[in-house]
Amino acid sequence: MQLSIIIVNYKVRLFAEQCLASLRLATKHLQAEIFVVDNNSDDGSVAYLQPLFPEVTFIAKAHNIGFACANNDALWRCKGEYVLFLNPDTIVAEDALSTSVAYMQAHPRCGGLGIQMLDGAGRFLPESKRGFPSPATSLYKQLGLYKLFPTSPRFARYYMGHLPQHTTAEVDVLAGAYMLVRKSVLDTIGGFDEKFFMYGEDIDLSYRIKQAGFYNAYFAYSAIIHFKGESTAKGSMNYVRVFYQAMQLFVQKHFQGSGAFLYRSLLYLGISTRAGISAVGRILGKKLTQQEVPAAVVWHAIGWPPMVAKPLFLRINEQLIPIHWKDDASDNDTALLLVAGYDVTIAQMMQLLQQHAAQKTCWVHLVQTNSVLMSNDKNKAGLSAMFADVETA
Repeated sequence: MQLSIIIVNYKVRLFAEQCLASLRLATKHLQAEIFVVDNNSDDGSVAYLQPLFPEVTFIAKAHNIGFACANNDALWRCKGEYVLFLNPDTIVAEDALSTSVAYMQAHPRCGGLGIQMLDGAGRFLPESKRGFPSPATSLYKQLGLYKLFPTSPRFARYYMGHLPQHTTAEVDVLAGAYMLVRKSVLDTIGGFDEKFFMYGEDIDLSYRIKQAGFYNAYFAYSAIIHFKGESTAKGSMNYVRVFYQAMQLFVQKHFQGSGAFLYRSLLYLGISTRAGISAVGRILGKKLTQQEVPAAVVWHAIGWPPMVAKPLFLRINEQLIPIHWKDDASDNDTALLLVAGYDVTIAQMMQLLQQHAAQKTCWVHLVQTNSVLMSNDKNKAGLSAMFADVETA
């Protein structure tokens, strides 16, 4: 077995449907197994997904045991030479897995690998490549100096801005959204630290990979779409509390002794400052909100299979939304439906997003699925919807 894939799902069944559909394409030429650990979702995720993907092993938990515990629950079952920890709110390009594995095979000292990530509008996500949160690195980020000096090895260290987006390079931290690790390394250092309920566990595991004598790589020659934070409300006080508790736990775990006192104090100051800024933003209403549900959608489809009838309605949060189809997208009100899996590849769909999302609302859809996703506004959570025909409407 070459590859084991672990996905932890929490109430994002339609995002997970698109993710699993993309994995079908990306694993065609690999010996791979897929595990989905469902953290007691109340949206019927397992009942919905299991019939659609019988090749996937679903592990339903009786309660939400957290991201780290859920991943570890599947990890001991893995038989692959490599293990991919993958978020459910991702879409994987057809060549992402095969090229990632090939890089690891060619570089035996590479213990873990992350990948180029794009958001739902095709914008590059800077957290694709990150540095460890040293006091100076954290301070420069909080002060916004990384924005003033975006390519500085010093001031932009948090997002490693000195490393080009399109160049594979060694980095400190792998993003938990796509984290490919050698199983032999995990057997040596262990999986995720279960003291981290959510957030920070990817930084901790990245740190331990490097401590074990391996390096982490940012892989630039393929990409994924990461819709970001669909399982959590990142503007909420709960997010602020959990995230910064995780950062404090990381500091306590890895920086001990009298010589590290100043280091920890400075980092705590940065963490506390950021928590305060987030709390004030929450009070002022600056939080991640939901995309507005439209009264109707007007679509021009690119890549829709000609033998498949176009549906007439969408169902969003139990609301029935009519679909109007257009032959072109010249109208300002016409959105694009980008369809991958027939004559448009996922990689091409990503390119179309990058070309059009700044001017047009773009929805994405993989053939042989019943859902569509849209996430044009980086300050708002994405929308997921299901097709509905006249009879089910």
